[in-house]
Amino acid sequence: MGYGVPAAIGAKVACPEKMVIDIDGDGSFSMTAMEMATAAEYGIGAKWLLLNNNYQGMVRQWQDLFYQERHSATKMTNPDFCKLAEAMGVTAFRCDNLEDLPEVMAKFLECEGPCLGEFTVDQNEHVYPMVAAGKALDEMVFAPEVIQPSMDRRLASIDAP
Repeated sequence: MGYGVPAAIGAKVACPEKMVIDIDGDGSFSMTAMEMATAAEYGIGAKWLLLNNNYQGMVRQWQDLFYQERHSATKMTNPDFCKLAEAMGVTAFRCDNLEDLPEVMAKFLECEGPCLGEFTVDQNEHVYPMVAAGKALDEMVFAPEVIQPSMDRRLASIDAP
């Protein structure tokens, strides 16, 4: 977590002729968001596509899938990320609904210089593929229905007398 913002800056410095986009969640983004100021200061045209669900989504996903939706310490109180970016000299766009998505995405992709695109997403949406704890990469889960049977077996073994 927190790797995307600075990694995008480094990738853009290494390949200035290419479009570099970090697709990041709000929890991860919040860890290193201040590095946008570095990109603005040095004119590094990295882009950050922020998926904002106001949760530490990866942790919440695990709590949903493996801990019967017992949420603990995952709700976030986020700043206005667009204002934060603009305060650092970074162009920012926000999209709060599907109707505006094509227009906002076009502006985001066409933007010159460092740019943040904040896209609000449903707090209950999960991200796949994922690798569960103790599993190998070749046991990656690509959809929720693959998790449910193993989760049911795991819960049954816990609840067994």
